[in-house]
Amino acid sequence: MKRHEALVQLSRDHHFGLLLCWKLKEGLKRNISPERMSKYINLFYLQNLKPHFTEEEETIFKVLGEEHPLIKEAVSQHNTFHDMVEKGFLTPEEIENFRALLELHIRTEERQIFPEIEKQATDEQLQNLLEQHYPELKEPDYDDIFWKD
Repeated sequence: MKRHEALVQLSRDHHFGLLLCWKLKEGLKRNISPERMSKYINLFYLQNLKPHFTEEEETIFKVLGEEHPLIKEAVSQHNTFHDMVEKGFLTPEEIENFRALLELHIRTEERQIFPEIEKQATDEQLQNLLEQHYPELKEPDYDDIFWKD
């Protein structure tokens, strides 16, 4: 899917989120302990998801406004992810709930929110988004490669 240049980096960041979903799915298939996967989720959340959510809320979501139903739902999900990470993951079901919600969240942003932003944003808004300098997300350094056990 062709993205406006102002949304390309955020869209690339979503790749890392989907990779996390895949890793968790693999860990669940291999019956990896929730404790092991939880450590990776926490690291990934702090290094990647939390800053990514902040960037979205401070920049692109403002194009549609906080009262837009898609934005309200996305921000609500951001808060849910925060709460889930704060609570921790004690069971495979909790990890699967996190994984499934994250995948749904990313797909909704890519298929609904980003196209709507591209449709509604003014040239000035898109230019302002291009001028933002948020760091690119990357894979965290992590030694426990549980998804390959």
